[in-house]
Amino acid sequence: AISAVLTGWHWAPETSMRVIIACLPVLALHTLSVSAVSYRLIRKTARQNQMLDELRRVDALTGLFGRGHWQEQAEATLRHHHTTDEPACMLMLDIDHFKEINDTHGHTVGDEVIRAVAHVVRGNVRASDCAGRFGGDEFAIILPGIGLQDAIAIAQRIREQAEGVRVRSLPGVRITCSIGVASAAHSHSNLRAWIDAADTGLYLAKNAGRNQVAGGA
Repeated sequence: AISAVLTGWHWAPETSMRVIIACLPVLALHTLSVSAVSYRLIRKTARQNQMLDELRRVDALTGLFGRGHWQEQAEATLRHHHTTDEPACMLMLDIDHFKEINDTHGHTVGDEVIRAVAHVVRGNVRASDCAGRFGGDEFAIILPGIGLQDAIAIAQRIREQAEGVRVRSLPGVRITCSIGVASAAHSHSNLRAWIDAADTGLYLAKNAGRNQVAGGA
């Protein structure tokens, strides 16, 4: 409209320099507005993708890593061991008599117990470690750069602290856990073999009376 006022309404198949100059502010404003909207949309999409990735990686109940992300990190640690011979250990932790706690006191109390044990686990791992909820009341921890004896010491500390945990709604409930420990080895051709070794230690601890730490093959 401004161009029409300035140049008149006559038909001009070729755009004059005056019209082009008059349109430049509109073109510049349009470009800036489109860029601003696109930038906000990109930032919003990036935040949403980050939130989705966080939901995929982290277990909502415990705040520990979910099983999928934990397995990715465990496989990477095992590959690194095969390449460099750097030590690494896996802990498999299971809450003793958890089914009885759930059946007797309900799932709300059971969830509180899981959260309490997860809190103990988080307090005993480094930023470079990978602690995850493996499933139900079972937790798995990868300790890169840690030998078997040091891993057993960490497992014992977790076990002792878990034994001292009390659930607020039922302070009389005593929580214990059994932990299996397995160091990474070249004989573990895949992650399943390493998990089985840690599981062997876990079952040894349970068969020995629970509330114990045992090493697997």
